[in-house]
Amino acid sequence: MNRISISQAWSHATGFFSGQAVNHAVVLIGVGIVVPLLLQFVLGGGAAMTDPMAFAGARGMAAMGPLAMLLGLINYVLQTGSYFASWRIGFSNGGESLGGAIAYGMIAALPVLLLVIAAAIILVLLAFLVFGGAFLPMLMGGQPSQAATATTGILMLLLIPLFLLFLVWLGARLCCMGPVMADRRSFNVLTGLNESWQMTAASQWKIFGYFLLIGLALMVMFMVMGAIVGLSMFAGGGAPSTGSMVGLIVGAMLLGIPMAYLQVAVPAGIYRALGGQVSQGDIFA
Repeated sequence: MNRISISQAWSHATGFFSGQAVNHAVVLIGVGIVVPLLLQFVLGGGAAMTDPMAFAGARGMAAMGPLAMLLGLINYVLQTGSYFASWRIGFSNGGESLGGAIAYGMIAALPVLLLVIAAAIILVLLAFLVFGGAFLPMLMGGQPSQAATATTGILMLLLIPLFLLFLVWLGARLCCMGPVMADRRSFNVLTGLNESWQMTAASQWKIFGYFLLIGLALMVMFMVMGAIVGLSMFAGGGAPSTGSMVGLIVGAMLLGIPMAYLQVAVPAGIYRALGGQVSQGDIFA
């Protein structure tokens, strides 16, 4: 089990895209951000963006429901697939063609999607087991008791911060899953999880702190960007206009691009700092 140097991990992260910058931009910005936005606009979301009141009725909402779910799944595959494609481009040091990397990324994203769905189902079941006692009477048409409601509220105040910290720790343990899969050109998500769990064991708390620092920096950035976008959308008062929606799209891209690069570079840097094997050459040489 190798121990990590945070400065070394960050150095590897910032150097990950050198030498293949154009290909990384094509997959991360083109495939992972622009294509999902175009799909959102062309397949129904565009009408809501240009005329939000057109979909305010029950009919419009009913029509958008299934479509929104489908677009959400497609966009998740495109975005996650772009991360795998970028990892593959970097770890192969140009040995993988752009088309081959994109094809690999889209296929590799599918088992990850299934894993996310399974994890979501498990979390919902656990939440029901923990908090279901308070809300079960409401689901059956009754009213929960004041004691049950108060107990549930206290549990939520205690458990939600702990749960968020648990997610950060779990992310620290599993952050190398994608790089492991991409480096080996594997589609086996379970192997990626197992390898990541073993690689990060000795340095889990350093990575945990690393993620907390990045999370705090992102929180500040989101607050500033959110305030700017919010003010630009409603500066004129009233409902959002077409121009404000265009501003929202631009703002989403300004946030999405650095986030995409960060979500690829940070795990790749950690993977390399922990001694992960690179398939063809040293991408950080």
